[in-house]
Amino acid sequence: FSQFKASKAAKLPTFRDLKAGYNPTEEEIKGLTYKFVVDHAMTEAETCMTQMSADKGFKVFGERAVEALMKEFAQLDDMDTFKPMDASTLTTDQRRMALRLINLIKEKRDKSLKGRTCVDGRPQREYINKADASSPTVSNEAFMLCLVAAAHEGRDVATADVRGAYLHAEMDDFVVVKLQGKIVDILCERNPSYKKFVVQEKGGATLYMQLLKALYGCIKSALLWYELFSGTLIKMGFKLNPYDNCVANKTIEGKQCTIAWWVDDNFMSHVQPKVLTKVIEDIEEKFGKMTVTRGDEHVFLGVKIRFPRDGTVGVKVDNYLR
Repeated sequence: FSQFKASKAAKLPTFRDLKAGYNPTEEEIKGLTYKFVVDHAMTEAETCMTQMSADKGFKVFGERAVEALMKEFAQLDDMDTFKPMDASTLTTDQRRMALRLINLIKEKRDKSLKGRTCVDGRPQREYINKADASSPTVSNEAFMLCLVAAAHEGRDVATADVRGAYLHAEMDDFVVVKLQGKIVDILCERNPSYKKFVVQEKGGATLYMQLLKALYGCIKSALLWYELFSGTLIKMGFKLNPYDNCVANKTIEGKQCTIAWWVDDNFMSHVQPKVLTKVIEDIEEKFGKMTVTRGDEHVFLGVKIRFPRDGTVGVKVDNYLR
């Protein structure tokens, strides 16, 4: 990028110059290359989702932002994520250490809005050791080997995403969160039973709640989800790979079935499509309907994967690198 900035000081040749037969120098070629990369990256950034705080979202999008957060709270409420608490039963320290709920509004590429709620879990770093809360994810090497095995054996392949994954995991500690401001009114509108727990504090209307599920942002949420998901696979008869604990295998009808996962994104394979269908159904029985892709072309964590059915697999990472 520094070379690109330096090249901007000197006038770069235009496409018209090149078309007319101008032979650029090596430095000009570098400058043109960097200019293309940066311009392209800026274009991509402008077309990606725009994320902002809920307060700003209310100002920019008005009632549409309120409706987006209502949908988000509906999911959280339906999955029993919170338990409202009587503020008078909490100690001074419990109130002081209550984690702040962060509410965001995202504008997608299609201009639709999505509400997102997470926890500001940074204060937990003071009393939760990182080593006690870290969660494994599948390694690049293990994932690539899973792709090669699927291609070599001609396996049927599926990728699947568990919706609201963290919310399936129970919180194993007593965690208090608090909500303040206009968001309190929105939550109470969604569930009027919360109103009697609202108190007035310096920040305005305040609602204290016990966090019952592993909401995104808590230090231990990823680990709690991993333990739940891997434990579910073990109960289904899968065995974790000793070299990578985010790869699980099970022999079904004489052939190996493999699942590799990165948090809530799953890559699955087996030579028989009906076996893979049954495995997906068993997982959905526990965690609800997943977003599933079948066939020879997939996008997994931004990586494009294609199985041409000739014993090879194609991997394209341009979007991932961008």
